[in-house]
Order: sequence, then C-alpha cells, then structure tokens
Amino acid sequence: MISFIKNWLGKETTNTAEIKEDIKEESVLSAADIPSETQPESAQPDQDQLKDTPLSLHPLWEEQLNAQQKYALSFMVADLPPIAVDNVALAGLRLLPHEAGIEVTAFVRNGLPRPIRFEKMNLLVLIGDNELFSRQEFDMDEIGEIPPFHARPWSFVFKRENFLKTDVLLNNWKLAFELAQKKMVLPQQLELEESWIKALSDEQKNGLIRLAQTLPPIKPGEVNVQSVQVSKAADDSLRALLLIRNGANQALSFESLPLALFDANGEKVAEGVFQLNGLTVNPETSKPWLFIFPKESIRKADADLSRFKVAAIEG
Repeated sequence: MISFIKNWLGKETTNTAEIKEDIKEESVLSAADIPSETQPESAQPDQDQLKDTPLSLHPLWEEQLNAQQKYALSFMVADLPPIAVDNVALAGLRLLPHEAGIEVTAFVRNGLPRPIRFEKMNLLVLIGDNELFSRQEFDMDEIGEIPPFHARPWSFVFKRENFLKTDVLLNNWKLAFELAQKKMVLPQQLELEESWIKALSDEQKNGLIRLAQTLPPIKPGEVNVQSVQVSKAADDSLRALLLIRNGANQALSFESLPLALFDANGEKVAEGVFQLNGLTVNPETSKPWLFIFPKESIRKADADLSRFKVAAIEG
C-alpha cells in the first residue's frame, strides 16, 4: 500500500499546494465513542481547546519514504484545521483504483492527550449526501500507536465485494468512521440516523444493507410500510422492525401510527397505536423503525410468524 504514497509524492513535479486541495472533509469521533483497547480516566477536557497534529509515521513508512516525500506529508498535515481535544479524526487524501477494489489514503488524527491504539473498526466510503458506497471492517491496530496530538497517514483497501454501487463517479467522496456518522444512506435511499448506526449490531446493519439492495424503487407518490423482521422478547412482547417508505416529494411527519401484525395464515396476532412524536421521513426515502407490541396487545400467542405482515389499520 505504501507504493501509492511513494509514487504520488515522489514525482519531481509534485505540487504540494495542489495536493493539499485534495484533502477531504474530516470524519470526527469523540473519545467516548472510540472502541480502543484502553480508556484511562482523564480530567474533563476543555471542549474549546484546539490542537495541531504534526506528522507521525509508522516505522515502515519512516523507513521507506525519502526526505522529499516526508516533507510533502508534513506540509499537508500542517494545513489541516486544529482538532478539538479528546477527538480523533479521519482526513481523506486520495482514492485510487486497486486490483482488489479501491485504495483510500488518509490521515488518522489523534486529538487525545495520550497515545492511542485502535482496535477493529468499521470504516465507510460515502459519496454525495452521505450515501454509502462501501462499508468494511479494518484492523486498525496495524496502524500502530499514534502519539498524543499527532496524525499518521495510512492506506485502506476496500474490497470490490463490499461495493454497494457500480458505475459511479467517485469524485465527491469521504472516508468516515461509522460511529461518527449522524446519518447514513443505504441503497434505495434507506436512511439510518445516528441512534440506529450506534445501536444496531453488525449483523443487523448487514441485514439492512442486503434488504436495501433488493428493495424495489419507491413509486412516485407512494407511502407504505415494509415488514422486515419480527422477534419475541423475554417479556413476551413482539418486536417488529419495519421500513416506512415515502415516495412523496415532500417530507412526512408521523405523530402516531395504528398498526396490526398478521401471521403466516393471515390472522391478526396483535394491534396497537404507536406514538411516534413527529418521526420524519424525508422525500423519496425509507426509514427503519422498531415497533413493540406489548404482551397485553397480543391476541394469538401461538402464532406462526415464519412469514408475517404488518399493515396500517383504519382508525
């Protein structure tokens, strides 16, 4: 992976000012959300305190890069905006084709007052308005220990099998920590908000991605509820994961939604009115939501839920 950096920075005609313009918008993650090996207690940080992050090279990069290449990297990292104390960040540098998919090089920035060593983390390549192009787990431990208030360049190869789109231009792209995202848009404009990104397991996220890839496009003007998954909880309630799909050209806001759950035989299992407190679904998008049918609302305890349907009911 380091060969790309050497070729890119090794040209005699390298214009460091032009290279700086390639640096992408940063993805910023707070210390509280970092799944690192150790999180020692520290004093409450001053959120307004900002720090520069000079260059730190992995020993392999230190060994293989020449003085000109190291200078170019130092010049670029010096132009990054200061980072807020107790945050880490990714600043994308360059995205290029790779025999296995694409190779993304970025500065990994440590805004903590202590060294940091990352564990395995999910990274994203986003295009456009937070639209997910690729999602992949990386062993971030390979980057090594980054000193306090330093930035380390690293390259990440996203495999072709993890691409969610083909035949798209990757001009407006961003490398991001999954846990730092306020919003993530899956295929067929399925939106995940920050709370869902943090709460869903890997298996659940992958399931939603697979579902999004198989969903038919939303028909113009159509609004419907798509059943995704139902499970029985320890308190005997039934938990139904649904997609609310909005094909209208304006956002829809829901205060309440009356729903009924039907089993494989088409018989009603449970029903209820769910308070959604202004849940908003943007135009031409879908949004997942979890609906819990409490035990007392269940009419049929031995229902066959190998196939099921949840539908809106008339008031």
